[in-house]
Amino acid sequence: TMGKIITISNPKGGTAKTSTAVNLSCALTTVNKKVLLIDFDPQRSSSVALGYEYTDIEHNIATAVLDGVSADKCVTPYLKGGFDVILSSDDLVALPTFLRDDSEPTSRLNKVISNLKEKYDFVIVDTPASMNLITINALCASDFLVIPVCCDMFAIDSMKTLLENLLELKEQHLCKARLLGILRTIYDPMQPLASRISHELKGSFKELLFTTKISYNPKISESSGAACPVLVYDRTSLGSREYLSFAGEILKKLRQLQ
Repeated sequence: TMGKIITISNPKGGTAKTSTAVNLSCALTTVNKKVLLIDFDPQRSSSVALGYEYTDIEHNIATAVLDGVSADKCVTPYLKGGFDVILSSDDLVALPTFLRDDSEPTSRLNKVISNLKEKYDFVIVDTPASMNLITINALCASDFLVIPVCCDMFAIDSMKTLLENLLELKEQHLCKARLLGILRTIYDPMQPLASRISHELKGSFKELLFTTKISYNPKISESSGAACPVLVYDRTSLGSREYLSFAGEILKKLRQLQ
């Protein structure tokens, strides 16, 4: 069977997209899934979170989408986490300009990674904190979308923007991605606003809201300082347990959708 492509996106910064992308990739490997993480953000957040320097690797997602280097050549095994990764480069920032005269500007990533789908159970795509042609390419390449939301007003607004864009792309038949769910991140139950927004999300999105919440957890920040996923840094920490629970929910949802 073909691998499922899951894009992690929210146009607002600071919603734990990268943390979610790297830890979901890690968590899925613990149940023996074959996973590829694609860092599709010119700021290279996932690459940095895994401890990769600029100079570490010759080919990355930018050489694939801009120079036509075969995606196979861009894959790097991330041994500590047990999954593969395609790293990013700040050259990726040129993609919107590069695609200006392209007849199918939204499907560039899809074309580049289509031959990788049969090699993996899951391809997880991390995206920039903006709603631009890079993010749109990620949406149009994916089967599913997961939106991480920290429970504040700005994150909710940007989530609405993202969902409107998704709907528009689907109406134009450019995109087949379904919203798999919304994940509450950096969640602090002591913040009255957070619990109120969390409650409102539950009312609006019902079963589209993952039950698992990713709590505010210093271990998650520590792990990014140590340049590895929290699941590698401290398998017993609350953050690790929550990301494992989140991965379990994803697998369960996908089984139900089959």
